[in-house]
Amino acid sequence: MELLSEQNFSEVEEEFTQMVEKYKQETQAWLSSVETEMRQDGRELMRKLLHAHISARGVGNVGELLKTTDGKQLTHKRLIKRKLNTLFGPIEIIRTGYTQRNDHFLFPLDSMLNLPPSSFSYGLQRFLARRLAVNSFSEALNLVHEISGIKIGNGQANQIAESCVTDFDQYYENMLQKEDQVMELLVLSTDGKGIVMRPNALTSETQRRAEISKHKMKKRLSRGEKSNYKRMAQVASVYFVERFIRTPQDVLNELRNEKTEKRRPSPSQKRVWASVEKSAKEVIQGLFLEAEKRDPEHKMPWVILIDGNKHQLNVIKTESKKSGCHATIVLDIIHVIEYLWRVARIFLGEAKHSACENWVNEKLCAILNEQAAAVAGSIKMSAAKRKLTKQQKKTVTVCARYISSHKQYMNYKTYLANGFPVATGVIEGACRYLIKDRMDITGARWGLSGAEAVLKLRSLVSSGDFDDYWQFHLKNQYDRNYSSKIAKFEKNLD
Repeated sequence: MELLSEQNFSEVEEEFTQMVEKYKQETQAWLSSVETEMRQDGRELMRKLLHAHISARGVGNVGELLKTTDGKQLTHKRLIKRKLNTLFGPIEIIRTGYTQRNDHFLFPLDSMLNLPPSSFSYGLQRFLARRLAVNSFSEALNLVHEISGIKIGNGQANQIAESCVTDFDQYYENMLQKEDQVMELLVLSTDGKGIVMRPNALTSETQRRAEISKHKMKKRLSRGEKSNYKRMAQVASVYFVERFIRTPQDVLNELRNEKTEKRRPSPSQKRVWASVEKSAKEVIQGLFLEAEKRDPEHKMPWVILIDGNKHQLNVIKTESKKSGCHATIVLDIIHVIEYLWRVARIFLGEAKHSACENWVNEKLCAILNEQAAAVAGSIKMSAAKRKLTKQQKKTVTVCARYISSHKQYMNYKTYLANGFPVATGVIEGACRYLIKDRMDITGARWGLSGAEAVLKLRSLVSSGDFDDYWQFHLKNQYDRNYSSKIAKFEKNLD
C-alpha cells in the first residue's frame, strides 16, 4: 500500500503543477470565468489529495483476526470498497472487513477514520447542517451541490439533519457552565410560536379542527376556516445579566427614543432553544433544569419574564415552587403597552396618533409606578361612558382584565430599582430568529421530525455552541459505531 499511496501523492503533485502552469497562461477571459474554472479544478485536486491521504492510511489490516467487544474473534477477512461523498466530491475507499459466518463485517479502517454509517462524510454533513440552520432545504442543497458537486435529495437531507442533532439533549445535560464570569441576575423566559405543519404532523386536536373546516367552499375560505394549520413550538431562553437600575421615567424616556447615558448590560452565556415535539410543560421543565445547573445553590436572584399566557404561567409557578428558587415573575412591559394601544385606538380613533400616544404614556406611567389596578379600573369606567360596538367592548374588557389579573407581576418600580429586566427582548428575538425567520418561509410545510431537527440546529448556532457540539457529536458517533463493537487493536499494520 505504501507504493500505491506514494503514487497517488505524486499524481496529485503533478496535477497541481499542471494547474499552476495552466493559470500562468495569458487569457482574455473575464475574472468570473477564471474563478469558476479554478474552483472546479481546485475541488478536483482536493478530492484526489483526500483520496491519496486515505490510501496512505492503509486498508485497516490489523492482523489475522479482529476481536469484538463481546469476545468474538473474527477470522474471515476480505477487501471491500465503499463510496463516500465528501466536501470535495465522491471518493472510493478500499478497506479490510472482518467477519465470521452469518455475521456482519467490521472494518478497522472505518473506526480509525471515524467514518459515518451513511455515504455522506461528517464534513459534508456539517456543511449541510449549518446551511439548513439558515437556508431553506432547496437553497441549502443547491449550495452543497455547488461546493461539492454532490446531489442530495430532500429526504436524505432530512435524515442527515435528524442525525446531526442526535446528541442535542445529552450535550446540554453534560455541558458545564463557565465559572470565570459571575453575573448578578439569572434570567429565564419562554414563549410559544406557531409553525405551519403538514396535516399528519399536527396535534390530534388541531387535526380534528382541520378536518371539520375542510373543503366547505370550492374557491374561497369560509368563515373561520384557515388556509394553514400550525403546531406550537415552545421557545426558551436563559442567561446571566448585570443589574440595570432605572426609574419609571428612564423607561418612558427610552420608549420615546430619548438619549440616555445609561448603557444597558448585555446578556452573558445566553442559551436559546425551541422544540415543536415537546410540550410547553416539558420545555419549561428543561428551562428550570438549565437554570438549576447554572445556579444550583440559588445564590443569585432569578427573574422569570412572562407574556401572561395562562398555561405557561401555571407551569412556571409549579416548577418555581418545586425548585425552591423564590424567583421573581415579571410581566413583559411591551405586552402591556400593546394592550394599551389597542384601547387607545378604540377610545380616541385610529387617526389621532398623537392623542393616542399621550393617553398610552399617561397610563403606562401610572402602571410603571405600580398603579395597575387603578389603570384597569379607569379603562372599565371610560368604556362604560362610551358608545362602543360589541367587538370594541370585548377588546377593552380583555385589556382591563389582562392588567388586573396580572397586577401582582407588575411591580415595575420595585423591579427597576432592583435592576431587574422588565421586557422579554431576548425571547422575542429568539422567537423571531428560531421560528419566524426560518420556519415561516413562504410555502413551507413541516414534518414533525424535520422541524424539530432544524430548530435544534438553529438553537445551537444562535447560542454559539455549534462548533463545540459538533465535536461532542463526533465523539458520540465514534462511541456508538465503533467503541461499542470493536475491541482495541494495535495500530494499522498495513
